Amino acid sequence: MTQDPQEKTPQGKEGKYTFTVFIPTYNRAHTLPEALDSIARQTFRDFEVVVIDDGSSDGTAELVDTYKKKNLFPIKYFYQENSGIPTAHNRALEMSEGAFFLILGSDDSMLPDALANILEQWTLIPEPEKDGFAGVMGLCLKESGVISGSKFPEDVMDSNYLEINRDRTLRGEKREAIRTEILRKYPYPIIEGEKHIRPSMILRRLSLKYRIRLINVPLQINRHAPDGIMAHRFEYRMRNPKGLRLCFFEEITLFDGYSNRKKLHWKTVKYIRFSLHSGIGILKQAREVKHFWIWLFALPEGVTDWMIDLLRKKVRGL
Repeated sequence: MTQDPQEKTPQGKEGKYTFTVFIPTYNRAHTLPEALDSIARQTFRDFEVVVIDDGSSDGTAELVDTYKKKNLFPIKYFYQENSGIPTAHNRALEMSEGAFFLILGSDDSMLPDALANILEQWTLIPEPEKDGFAGVMGLCLKESGVISGSKFPEDVMDSNYLEINRDRTLRGEKREAIRTEILRKYPYPIIEGEKHIRPSMILRRLSLKYRIRLINVPLQINRHAPDGIMAHRFEYRMRNPKGLRLCFFEEITLFDGYSNRKKLHWKTVKYIRFSLHSGIGILKQAREVKHFWIWLFALPEGVTDWMIDLLRKKVRGL
């Protein structure tokens, strides 16, 4: 049963629902039912679903309409010309009426207690400390049922995306529910001509101010379609170099304090590689980097990677 719009959610902030589950989708009418059915099985019921259709031509709108008629849960649907996830994400935030914002891929499914587990952990954070927390992050499962990548060092711990990756790299996918009012302060930058930016960009940006409660509890089952991003990573990188350049530029400037020298070198190589793909030459790079000598030593490797990319693009006809 949903709350009255004027009532307060369990986090103490006004909101019509406790959760907004955002599903970005593009020609996934064949997988979307499993995602929606998994939401219908949630044990915690105070949520809405926002579906942003990124230009589908496979009957996605009609499918969503059948679920609206079933009246299993509140659904908002919005169609946009194919623009990519950053635009869809920002649009969903505008439409959201939940206190927490959670993404569910249209190929994926939520475990029945996902929302209940997130809320339980949120309520355990001491009330005076909650303003300093962005939300709760848990684990994902592969389709085989095994945990994707690595667990957190502790079953329940408070950290942020930058800190938890300072001395280790968390492997595998994770899923987070972030306070909507915070996410609205960190929209995705929209880059003309590009449709994809690394999802971790927003988590890194908000980590400079907010912590996240990390829990070793699986929240979702993630699947990777044969025509999805994971299967075509190189093509996505080559079609969206400016977004990647921006991500790695922030890594070596805004977030450089969270990387040791080896990681900073590796990230600078990536910055050089994607800067060149974006038309940003050596002189401009030299003027804007924070760690000039690290950039200078990384330059040969970055240029080499760029040249290899050009050869691969030619071979693949991109």
